[in-house]
Amino acid sequence: MPTNSFEAKEWRSVLTLAVASVAWITGCTALEVDSSALVDRNDQGTELFAATAEETGQTCNGETGTVTIEGTLSTTGSVDSAEIRASIDGAPETLVGIIDPQDFIHDGRLKTAPYSITVDLPNGTHTVEVCFYQSGSGGRPPKSTCAETLVVVVECSSCSGTGFFGDLVGNPNLCRGNGPPHIPVHVKGDLGDAPALSITGPNGYSHQATMQHSGESCVYQYNWDTAGNGGAGQYTFTVTGGGNSFTFTATLYCR
Repeated sequence: MPTNSFEAKEWRSVLTLAVASVAWITGCTALEVDSSALVDRNDQGTELFAATAEETGQTCNGETGTVTIEGTLSTTGSVDSAEIRASIDGAPETLVGIIDPQDFIHDGRLKTAPYSITVDLPNGTHTVEVCFYQSGSGGRPPKSTCAETLVVVVECSSCSGTGFFGDLVGNPNLCRGNGPPHIPVHVKGDLGDAPALSITGPNGYSHQATMQHSGESCVYQYNWDTAGNGGAGQYTFTVTGGGNSFTFTATLYCR
């Protein structure tokens, strides 16, 4: 520290010169700090984004459809686990899956993880929004993103998922019966309202008919008039309806 007035003056001059020199070198009269630059250096510009969600499958159980939705989630940040939540028709979200850190595939700074979820929906047209939530790390805030809303149409019948069954109600005789010979053909399955029946047999025999729905059940029936049949042997019964086709065979005789 200066010990007299002369040294004090000299010290103040040196200090003034030093400040002036710094100002001249930096081109400004005051030091300014860009706070946003500090934030950028800490955050590193990380992002979380979801590709388009796609319906990849649908199965029916009665009048309910189980819909499979698939897509990818990408991040330029950490590979923490991410919750998958779905909102159906604008209702509150529910947890439908988890993406684990090991699910992400690394490509430089970009990491991408595939996902597949299922949701159960009743008949009708629905909107499904799939969203993702990832916790923050290193003091950063949590991140979230949503895929574009998906429109899903479910058209399941009450017979959807019913296993097919067909038989001739224990009557394999082509030539006997009260009045003209008849064989009752019964089937059960998801076959729509009026499925088509095709019967083929020996000697080029072919017969086409429409089966009748038995009430509100999943059973259909047709009373086959066997006059003009192809003779004893194996017959093939093919039933088509409701987007499905089923076949069964029976060995018939004439006595």
